[in-house]
Amino acid sequence: MNLLSRLAARTPEEAARRRFGVWAGLSLVILLPLWWMWGADIVAGVLRPLVGLVLGLFGLTGRIDVVDGDWSIGTRLTQAGQAIDYPMSKEALRRLLLGFPLVAAFMIAPPRPTRPWRAAAISIVVLSLVFAVCVAMVVWGELAPMLQPDLAGAAMTVTARPDQPPLPGFVSQIVIVGRAIALSVASLLAALILWASLNPAGLQTLVAEITD
Repeated sequence: MNLLSRLAARTPEEAARRRFGVWAGLSLVILLPLWWMWGADIVAGVLRPLVGLVLGLFGLTGRIDVVDGDWSIGTRLTQAGQAIDYPMSKEALRRLLLGFPLVAAFMIAPPRPTRPWRAAAISIVVLSLVFAVCVAMVVWGELAPMLQPDLAGAAMTVTARPDQPPLPGFVSQIVIVGRAIALSVASLLAALILWASLNPAGLQTLVAEITD
């Protein structure tokens, strides 16, 4: 009985927090493997035209060829007159899409948004745009050290020496930092901000735990 009394929620607020944690945790356990094995590849294929459009806005060709799930992205750069394409693996694409299952798990957990379809539509649009911009940041973050090898960090390997001149220094720094953010936290942070904005009741449940 002692153990049971310790595990039992002492207040309705604590019960709500535990319910949210259980639902979010179980949802992630189910969604993440399915997303990594199938869902992310399907969504990447659907979003490829949008990504191509955004890449064009960022000074790339917008051409994306798919080989066994990996992307080959046209860059407008050349080496000895030959076009340079940037290869992006399907594993990297899946990482950039992890915000989708995270926001889904948080939206599933009670308390849920009062207008779930509106929340889902906004989340899909925003995370799709974040994915497209992240792809552009990753590509330019890899191209900048090729144009100026002095900028290459220990974890970066310069595989080509383009014919084009280097980017301006501040632009190079921005895209290199943008690449690091895109590959690490951008999609996840966007998912958390979306959930907090679209589900204030859920946010209040967690904020109450911090302020207690």
